[in-house]
Amino acid sequence: MEKIRLGKTGMMVTRLGFGGIPIQRLNESDAVAVVKKCLDLGLNYIDTANGYSTSEERIGKAVKGRRKDVFIATKTFPGTPEIIEANLELSLKRLATDYIDLYQFHGINDMATLNKIIDPENGLYKVFEKAKKTGKIRHIGITCHQMDAAKAAVKTDKFETIMFPFNVITSEPAKELLPLCRRHDVGFIVMKPLAGAC
Repeated sequence: MEKIRLGKTGMMVTRLGFGGIPIQRLNESDAVAVVKKCLDLGLNYIDTANGYSTSEERIGKAVKGRRKDVFIATKTFPGTPEIIEANLELSLKRLATDYIDLYQFHGINDMATLNKIIDPENGLYKVFEKAKKTGKIRHIGITCHQMDAAKAAVKTDKFETIMFPFNVITSEPAKELLPLCRRHDVGFIVMKPLAGAC
């Protein structure tokens, strides 16, 4: 399966990744089997989130014994530093791992929230930096649904990746966001590639 460099992370990930939302709807054994089958087919990038109920735990069970062969991305909403730290510890426990390859700020859709993250004095970005220094996370990303906030996030050069909706219906990113990501070497992760029809 074809691999590409995910921006400045340097991670060589399969062009096609696995999104962990739908496996919440399956029973556990089927969910684990689906993830294992994806790994068997050569996929090495898995995305999930703290808020996706059972997804992290099921992925953790599926990658057991194969952790070094897979890049795991998960997310947390931007609460207080204490909440973020607690969410990170919970994700590590659920995923049965001692590090997360890509940890993302989840759903940053306005400038006020973005500024809360990147504020040089008390920004939540510092919580991620601390986790990176201790080896709990390896790379820092952001997810977004709003174009102005997405472009502003890329321009900060603080985020190694951005996840944003892009499909045949939502094609706006091709005009400005994708070229901007290329200029800043920010890995672009497609959200809702089938326009949510999965």
